[in-house]
Amino acid sequence: MDGTEPRPEGTPAAREGIRPGAERYLLLVIVSFVVAVVGTRWYLQATGYPQVGGGELHIAHMLWGGLLLVAAALLVLLVAAGWALSVGAVLTGAGTGLFIDEVGKFITASNDYFYPLAAPLIYGLLLALVLLFVVVRRRPGGAPAVTRPGRVARWEEAHLPRRRYRRLLVAALLLVGVAWVVSLVVFIAIDPATLRELIEQVVNVPGDRVERPADPLFYGLEAAILGLSGILLLVGGVALGLGRDRAGAIVAMIGLVVALTAGAVVSLYVEQISAILSTLVNAGLLFAVVHYRNRFLGAGADTRPPADAPAPSAT
Repeated sequence: MDGTEPRPEGTPAAREGIRPGAERYLLLVIVSFVVAVVGTRWYLQATGYPQVGGGELHIAHMLWGGLLLVAAALLVLLVAAGWALSVGAVLTGAGTGLFIDEVGKFITASNDYFYPLAAPLIYGLLLALVLLFVVVRRRPGGAPAVTRPGRVARWEEAHLPRRRYRRLLVAALLLVGVAWVVSLVVFIAIDPATLRELIEQVVNVPGDRVERPADPLFYGLEAAILGLSGILLLVGGVALGLGRDRAGAIVAMIGLVVALTAGAVVSLYVEQISAILSTLVNAGLLFAVVHYRNRFLGAGADTRPPADAPAPSAT
């Protein structure tokens, strides 16, 4: 005997590995994380960055984040109920978002909440969570984290057939792609002296407490990355428009992934809170492309002609 107790077959202790439904819980963490960070930043900007406390006291929202993390840990440890895991996941994401939102105060000697590097660090943590989600979801035997409810599937079949979906997707890809390419062309065409004056005006906006870099290099890097992504979106959109769905979807996804990784990191460093909205739009567009691929091009997808396509003539 080695001193260990036998584990009865079929008991929870006998089934080791990733928890069933882990994809769903990770998705709840990610969504609540984004809501907490974006909601906090927008609320503080709208209210003029108020301070909770008085005199020497300042109750930072990092403390509320830590409290939510403790509550999440205790909940999943003490409560043996299915809902506890979902609520714990939401509390974990919200608590982590509130905690990491103040990272700028703890990487600077001056406790600078608006330090430009803070936003990219927060976004880097989000990318790590998304990568973990992808790894867990793609494990052998992993189940999809999200399934379409029957009502959503029926609505899509009735109102968003393949041809209409493709047209909307092509329009969105071309619109965003053209905007990014034009931005790059304009940046290249601007005289360096004029460019420095424009950056100086952006950096020194009266009443704006957000810190932005003054070096044109960062703005040029942002324009170059998004310009490259825009070219990929244009190529993908044109391919989709010509009926090359699989190739078009792949190229468009590559362009959006570049924009959401390297592009978003630089944009958040340069623009901070004003880059959040564009990042969310890009994420939504990526979701739309992935959903199109999974719905019409994935394994088991319906390969019949689109419902709104003309029926082939008899020969």
